[in-house]
Amino acid sequence: MNLAYFRKSNLPAEEAVAALKTKAQEAGFKVLGEMDLPEGAGKTILICNQAWLKQLLDIDHNLVGFLPCAVSVIKKGNDVLVGSGQTAILKALAQQPQLAQLAADADKTVKEIIHHAAGVEALKPVSVKLYSTMSCPYCKMEKSWLEGKNIKHEVVYVDLNQKEAEAMVQKTGQMGVPVTEIQYEDGEPEFIIGFDKPRLEQILT
Repeated sequence: MNLAYFRKSNLPAEEAVAALKTKAQEAGFKVLGEMDLPEGAGKTILICNQAWLKQLLDIDHNLVGFLPCAVSVIKKGNDVLVGSGQTAILKALAQQPQLAQLAADADKTVKEIIHHAAGVEALKPVSVKLYSTMSCPYCKMEKSWLEGKNIKHEVVYVDLNQKEAEAMVQKTGQMGVPVTEIQYEDGEPEFIIGFDKPRLEQILT
């Protein structure tokens, strides 16, 4: 699982910061402030979506600290990177449908803000691999869903292929299935744990 999401910016750092603030406000966030990173390395912009905050308080107040509320613009050599270290954490902790949907919405919106600030398009998935077992009912549900959406995918049965099982555990730290590996055009994969339909729909449909 990737715990951070950063994109190389096509805009200078100052323009990226301005675009980030504008897009965040358009998306319903309050811009709470900004903090300079050490040694002129960029800025972290603090943003908050109060509707999400209220919803999360109603669902599980223990997860409030995992709501994505900061996006950074980082100068690294000749490059400018825009991203957040929180977009994936909340969805990884989601244990109920309402929270899973909130996490998917938050992940999608924060990434849209990042793309706008960086002046780039969303990443395009180029392949889908479903790690499964022969007996897993949720794997069968996801396979059926993928087929119903006409999404090209590869199914790997880890109970029949020890090498693939070891690769899955090494990549994700997960012993259970389903695990879906989404390979993006830039070579960085994303791993979706469980049959997370909201997230799969967001990426693949």
